[in-house]
Amino acid sequence: MLAFNIYAVNDLYSKEFDQSIEQLYHTIPDISKLNMQARLDQISSLFVGRPYILGSLGEGETGYFDQMTLYRTDGFDCETYVTSVLALALANTPSEYKICLQKLRYKDGKISFTNRNHFTALDWNGNNQKQGYVKDITRSFTDEKNQPVFKVAETVVNKPGWYQHLSSKSIRLNKPDFEEANKRLTQLQQRGSKLPVAKEKIDYLPLTALFDASGNPNLHLFMQIPNGAIIEIVRPNWDLTQAIGTHLNVSHLGFAFWKDGHLIFRQASSNLGKVVDVSLMDYLKDALSSPTIKGINVQTVAPEKPLNAECSL
Repeated sequence: MLAFNIYAVNDLYSKEFDQSIEQLYHTIPDISKLNMQARLDQISSLFVGRPYILGSLGEGETGYFDQMTLYRTDGFDCETYVTSVLALALANTPSEYKICLQKLRYKDGKISFTNRNHFTALDWNGNNQKQGYVKDITRSFTDEKNQPVFKVAETVVNKPGWYQHLSSKSIRLNKPDFEEANKRLTQLQQRGSKLPVAKEKIDYLPLTALFDASGNPNLHLFMQIPNGAIIEIVRPNWDLTQAIGTHLNVSHLGFAFWKDGHLIFRQASSNLGKVVDVSLMDYLKDALSSPTIKGINVQTVAPEKPLNAECSL
């Protein structure tokens, strides 16, 4: 994990950051004429090579538990990369981008640590599908006999357990204070203890359908992945209770783009330490040896063009 300077991030922003976002929109030729898939491709490509920073966003300087900046494009983790690119694609101006990011990252757009979409399948997918930003198309994939191939991963997300596993490192303050951080951690854990334990389901295309026994890709299925789709790596009922206090179904996400007949996976990679383009087929073929990775979920971005000033449909 790369080190970051919370002060530099917060002090730098505002005018300079807004100008950088304005410049970003001007960098892309004829951006107003591009469809959503092309917008996602062009915008996401600008960040290839940017460093991987775990927990790159927080609730900003007015946040109580995590004062890491609300907005940044100099580094990402896998979720903040997808969310930031999507927010930029759904907007036309810096102010619209900020509203879109808030709505994508927080339930009902209300900024707080406990409202943040911490869990990809349960929170991020669920809340953003309800808002009409993304659509799960995994069930639409069919084999050569026109039969669906999806499976369903199920788990129980123990939010109270997850909050109990947080440490004082999760409390990021502009003016670091060990005692204050521990006090706020206790308060955060108390709030988390009141959150529900929730059942979670997510559809996925099994690796056993995407590849044959010899590891050859099923091109019939891969060809059904749309340009600009969001790919989520599914580990059904992944037991992380010892590490983070809960089970999960999703461990990673990024974008799929078709380039000269090849399907690339554009992602903020913790292994490579930056935003990269890799072959999606190669990435998933490597995952065949994983004891926990079983498939992928496929979402598409639903709006066909940028949204209004309130980032609503």
